[in-house]
Amino acid sequence: MRYNYTRFSSPQFRILSDDQLEELHLATIQIMERTGVTFQCQEAIELLGNAGADVSNPNRVKIPSSLVEQALRTAPKSITLYTRDGEPAIVLNGMTGSHFGSAPDPRVIMDPYTRKPRTCYVEDIADRSRVIDALANIEWTYTGAANNTLPTFTGLDISDRVTLLQFILNSSKPIVCEITNVEALRDMIDLCSIVAGGEEQLRRKPFFGGSCEPVTPLVEGKDAVEKSLLCAEKGIPVVVYSMPMAGATTPATFAGCLAIANAEFLSQLVALQLKNPGAPVIYGSIPNIMEMRTTIFPYGAPEMSLMVAALTELSHYYKLPMFGTAGCTDAYIIGAQAGAEITYQILLTMLSGADLVHDVGILYHSAIGSAEIDVFVDEIIDMVKVTMGGIDINEETIPLDLIDRVGPGGNYISEKHTLKHFRKFWVPRIFDRSAIRVEGAKDCEDLLRERTIKLMETHQPKPLPEGMVKELKKMEASWLKRIGLKEYPKRK
Repeated sequence: MRYNYTRFSSPQFRILSDDQLEELHLATIQIMERTGVTFQCQEAIELLGNAGADVSNPNRVKIPSSLVEQALRTAPKSITLYTRDGEPAIVLNGMTGSHFGSAPDPRVIMDPYTRKPRTCYVEDIADRSRVIDALANIEWTYTGAANNTLPTFTGLDISDRVTLLQFILNSSKPIVCEITNVEALRDMIDLCSIVAGGEEQLRRKPFFGGSCEPVTPLVEGKDAVEKSLLCAEKGIPVVVYSMPMAGATTPATFAGCLAIANAEFLSQLVALQLKNPGAPVIYGSIPNIMEMRTTIFPYGAPEMSLMVAALTELSHYYKLPMFGTAGCTDAYIIGAQAGAEITYQILLTMLSGADLVHDVGILYHSAIGSAEIDVFVDEIIDMVKVTMGGIDINEETIPLDLIDRVGPGGNYISEKHTLKHFRKFWVPRIFDRSAIRVEGAKDCEDLLRERTIKLMETHQPKPLPEGMVKELKKMEASWLKRIGLKEYPKRK
């Protein structure tokens, strides 16, 4: 036994020191106490006012540090997401590494057959959900249907529920959803309760979570907060995340952007913990710069990944799970730019340890979704896991007797030690390592496309019981009736 021996199980990485994290926290507290936050939800204003916040001006609700400290004490430090079958799937506690998720429901998809963008149909959501279900390193999904994902509908108010149902039918993995409003959230809770075996079972073993989006700078909107308060009431995990842009909606400095993002999260955390102490809340934010030449929100910007990593450290300073972002690109096609941006994001995210990581599979600053990118990111995550696995140093991994026996000029190819260990070497599925390049050989892009289409066409997720599917379809029919449709528009 070796005493005082330090062992690292993975690479060590820090952006901010403990002193810097404390300074950022104290600056956030000053923003909340001095500047205040706009709350547009009357219930939240009453909860805050009754607890001692200054609500004399709803546009400047001022929250004392004591309420923030209380909320941080009652918020759960660990949240478990389950499969739709009730099996533990993902533990979010800052210690289990990064868990990546994709979105099956973009407004526009990059068709893997033609490699051209086109409108997303319901069948495409089902196809991509099966791909997500098949990929080992894509562990959950995040839907964005509240953002009018399906323009093919006569009415767009049921898009969020449609995507939720399609994913449940085609994957058993956990799902977090953007939600249009409280009415939609109640429908979604009812749907998921059927699958879970009741609302209490859904609360105990949630495979479904909601999300809420503060508006930068420092605005907690009515619909957003109403949704998160209902999640808190029902004990359903909710992600609270804003999208601050340095130079546009925050000061043009990283620290200023982070302080405002933190104030937006903590303000809502306080309200949710007042509503239901112990309500499961996941820290979220996508801080970024504004691309000054075009005014876009650049999803491939290194500044975005840097600031998300910094907020990951802050969330873990609070002992809360973090909702990160990675696996996306500003590129229009899969190529050099996409490869560079995606790999940088995945590496920085896994080094910083963001818990629940979304936005895998989006191209062109979130305008296009791609199943091929999902498959590509799955491969990159697998590659980065080699780095995250670290290096074991012990008598087995430094076989001194074997080294002495083989001696100078020998080789280890036929040794039992090699047979025992070489299968741990990483083997790519879509990257070319051919020893001899022959005419007509497939390159990475060809192999990526083939693998994507094969998964889309052949993977069969675990089916739901027939009676449950009938019940879900009955609920689906009621949604369609609301918007005057008998069936979905068909893919051409």
